[in-house]
Amino acid sequence: MILFTKLSWKNFLSTGNYATTLDLTRHSNTLISGENGAGKSTMLDALTFALFGKSFRGINIPQLPNSINEKNCEVEIDFTIGKDEYRVFRSLNPKKFEIYKNGSLIPQDAKSKDYQKIMEEQILKMSYKSFTQVVILGSSNYIPFMKLSAKDRRLVVENLLDIDVFSVMNTIVRARLQMVKEYIKDIGHKAEIVKSKVEEKEKLIKTLLRKSSDSIESYKTEIENSHKQIKELQSDIIKYQENTTHLLEQIRDKDEVPNRLLKMEGLENQLKGKIKTIEKSVNFYEENDTCPSCKQDIQKYHKECIFEEKNKEKKDIEGGIQDLIDKIKHTEERLGDINVILKTIEGFEIQINEKQNQIKSSQQYVDKMQKNIEGVQGEGEEVEETKKELNQLLGEGKSHIEDRKERIEDKHYYEIASVLLKDSGIKAKIIKHYLPVMNKLINKYLADMDFFCQFDLDENFIETIKSRHRDEFTYYSFSEGERLRIDLSLLLAWREIARMKNSVNCNLLILDEVFDSSLDGNGTEEFLKLLTTFGSRANIFVISHKSDTMTDKFQNHIVFEKKNNFSRIK
Repeated sequence: MILFTKLSWKNFLSTGNYATTLDLTRHSNTLISGENGAGKSTMLDALTFALFGKSFRGINIPQLPNSINEKNCEVEIDFTIGKDEYRVFRSLNPKKFEIYKNGSLIPQDAKSKDYQKIMEEQILKMSYKSFTQVVILGSSNYIPFMKLSAKDRRLVVENLLDIDVFSVMNTIVRARLQMVKEYIKDIGHKAEIVKSKVEEKEKLIKTLLRKSSDSIESYKTEIENSHKQIKELQSDIIKYQENTTHLLEQIRDKDEVPNRLLKMEGLENQLKGKIKTIEKSVNFYEENDTCPSCKQDIQKYHKECIFEEKNKEKKDIEGGIQDLIDKIKHTEERLGDINVILKTIEGFEIQINEKQNQIKSSQQYVDKMQKNIEGVQGEGEEVEETKKELNQLLGEGKSHIEDRKERIEDKHYYEIASVLLKDSGIKAKIIKHYLPVMNKLINKYLADMDFFCQFDLDENFIETIKSRHRDEFTYYSFSEGERLRIDLSLLLAWREIARMKNSVNCNLLILDEVFDSSLDGNGTEEFLKLLTTFGSRANIFVISHKSDTMTDKFQNHIVFEKKNNFSRIK
């Protein structure tokens, strides 16, 4: 279990140059309140930024430092896992990312991306998506489980059940299966070569026996012709080698160009993604006159400023994309030229190989004719030697056949393993085993909030919702308040599954403005009762505007206020 103990931040968003610190374990439940803009939801962004390097509310990283102080933006979180104590420190202006285990800094030889991978896969053992499904339920930029794609739903559940390791194993098995297939193909090619050599040796033996009575003069003529052919072939090889060397000088950048093209294409996709984000933001302000969070009107001047800023940003990015497209086109043309040259070189190498094989065959023939000149008796010795070589080749061919047979058996086992490790294999059986438990928990929590229906997730995580009268509904058939009850029930169910499996189990549960929007009075009362059942298993933080009606229901009450344009705890 992950026990989060302390969260601290300063110069973060609206917080000034002093640390705001929250003890995350002192109370079982805490109410956080404050006026709009006072900074009561800042803890969500500080928490996710500390753990995952991103804001919960989707705020861009450059916008996280306080706009007045503009530097020394710092976030720090302490937590324990078993007997190990961890402290994570992140800052902007200057940028830092440090992870301490039992007081010692974990080495940062890897890139920042790899360091974050260590954080998620080796320490927390959960992704951002899984974290938000079991720890946070928010009204801003939160995507409930029911709004996730089937693929993302599966990933969350696999993470909860600690079976995502099977996906890693499947990747390894598929890679080894491909290697075995390639090896079998290679062995088959070698066997064909041996077969060709065997046929060549058999033919040679017949030739030696047939020509034993030829005259010495005939042998000399054959040798002379072979020498001439060898010289011609050697001359051809030299020409091909010179041409190859010349062409290689022209494509010294052959290894750099594909990587350059890949990077530029990746950058193009990033820029296109930024344009989509800008368009989404513009569409929002075009379609909305009221802020969905604070319910205040959005000023026309504010919109116009945003439109002007976004259009300029979009235009700049589009210009950059066009420049990038031109560079990509030029690089693709260069890559095409390189491929043409490589193809030509490949042709030269094939010719060289063929010429060398011809030289080898001609030289062997010369040697054979020379022995024939030495006397008819010598032919008998050559025949015996060729027979010996033939027997060696036959043994080599047998070895290839046996090796191929063993690899085919390996291939069969890897294919079986691959089938078992697919989504429809072992993982499906484990999920099928836990589905009744999941559905039972979900329906329990729904009933606890006076929402009586039969909610079931199938093996593809598609919901079926039936009323008492067996009428079928979908998630979107319900009101916003009813959907919130479903989201809350799923959140609590996932936490219970995580606790049972000890996978992404942690003490924190944060509810951001859940009671301020769609949950009616009765639903609020029932859910607050439900939260009390968690006892010491969780430290619950509820962010709300309704401090006047809920203060007495919490052990602790924290009020945020804004003073001199800086947020602080009152």
